[in-house]
Amino acid sequence: MQATGLIERLPPSLLKLTLAAGELADKSGIRAYMVGGIVRDLMLGRPPIDIDIMAEGDAVGLARQMAEEPGARLIVHKDFGTASLKIDGFSVDLATCRSEDYMCPGALPKVRPGSIREDLQRRDFTINAMAVCINKANQGDLTDLFGGCEDLSGGLVRVLHNKSFQDDATRMMRAVRYEQRLGFRLESSTSKLLRNSLDMLDTISGDRLKNELALWLSEDYCYKILRRAGRLGILAKLYPALSWDLTMSTAFGRAARGHGAASPRLYFCLLVYNLDEEELYELLGRLNLTGSRLDLLSHQSLELKGKCAELDRPAVKKSAIYFTLREYETTAVQANLSYARTTALRRNLRLYLDRLRYVKTSLDGNELLTLGVRQGPQVGIVLKKLLAARLDGTVLSKSDEVTLARRLAGAPAALSSQFLPFSRT
Repeated sequence: MQATGLIERLPPSLLKLTLAAGELADKSGIRAYMVGGIVRDLMLGRPPIDIDIMAEGDAVGLARQMAEEPGARLIVHKDFGTASLKIDGFSVDLATCRSEDYMCPGALPKVRPGSIREDLQRRDFTINAMAVCINKANQGDLTDLFGGCEDLSGGLVRVLHNKSFQDDATRMMRAVRYEQRLGFRLESSTSKLLRNSLDMLDTISGDRLKNELALWLSEDYCYKILRRAGRLGILAKLYPALSWDLTMSTAFGRAARGHGAASPRLYFCLLVYNLDEEELYELLGRLNLTGSRLDLLSHQSLELKGKCAELDRPAVKKSAIYFTLREYETTAVQANLSYARTTALRRNLRLYLDRLRYVKTSLDGNELLTLGVRQGPQVGIVLKKLLAARLDGTVLSKSDEVTLARRLAGAPAALSSQFLPFSRT
């Protein structure tokens, strides 16, 4: 794995900023390094998204000097000794090198200032534990204490020590994420340690598990991560009823091939689709998601799942499809489309998503009043009947709507009848 010339591989704006940071660090007598994911991705030839800089000294002070660059926006987290710069679409995170101790499994570590060697020793995997000096005198020098460069060449995800998953069990979730994103494999001892440490996930708070799950679902090929996590037993440790099967593979594949990019919210609904009401309630509580947007969407998906039999017929009126689905969020409809087993159901759900939900009447409530419709509930009833007629193609123009509205205005008894959404054509 070629480790020379890494800094020069940065995009021009990041290169300029990094070299400037090195010069400012020299003036302040600080040693500064590019670390972690940026080093890994540059070595792999992957485009960098952001950059982490660690300083053996005052990182916040260094960030303030860098923020004088035109167009830079600075956010300081003084209590943590960190700062973030946003510039030219990139994010630059700066932090003071630190050492950490885990007082008990699952707890956040106790942190104190340290050296670059101590900072690298606290990291999760060898491929994320490399640093490149940006000071002028040693610019480009690689610090690789754990064989990260060799593991990159071998396509391996390896922990730094045998207690890594005990110190922080979320590293299991990160291990699978990196493995699948990079097309790597877990190193054999790391794989064995992971399987033997699954119970340590019980020590992790719901918020931290939720955050790691969100990162899974934001990956381009999240279904590969979930499938692998299912085989390793990680899904079942997040919640016993979670598993990966062929129906999920099919559903995630359909979602990924759908119109536009599938959202992490849709992927979450697909993940929990096969849970029952009680199981979903317990999982949302475990992940501290009760009352959240995901709570609403996943419950809507489950509720609509129970109604899909009504739409699983070729001869359902378009108006019936619309009025059944309009109360549900688009994500809930997409989730059911991804799991739909029959051609008829897929056709009707897709018809709603692609066309029916956009259909509108030409007339509005004020215009109905001028046509003789009485003010009050009648207006809503007539609008609904006009929309149904539009959906079913029995009216095709505003003129047709006017004719139907006048007829309905003169037939109050007909207006009071219940709309039957599943009348057959």
